[in-house]
Amino acid sequence: MVKFTALNKRNHFFRLKKEGNCFTDKGLKVYIEENKDTNSKLGISISSKQTTAVERNKFKRRIKEAVRGIEEEKHFDIYIVGSKNNLNLKIKEIEKIISSHPKLNKKWK
Repeated sequence: MVKFTALNKRNHFFRLKKEGNCFTDKGLKVYIEENKDTNSKLGISISSKQTTAVERNKFKRRIKEAVRGIEEEKHFDIYIVGSKNNLNLKIKEIEKIISSHPKLNKKWK
């Protein structure tokens, strides 16, 4: 199981939002880049104009649970951008989308 810290610096988000780091499936955008730090970082974004706070928090909890299943020796910066269309994705579907990213080795528990 991988522990994540918050991805909260503005320059981290801009660095991750390069074309080569992005993978999109079912409207969920996943940006992943390997880092040289001692731990992985996770950022989740969803517009407050599209949903209620309850729906956003539920979506964030599902994302965190799905990302915890990553079994990697390397450390990654992961930024996930959600939309109103993918609020009802199940954890297994989210895991499948994230594991489909070309920069991961697709190892899940």
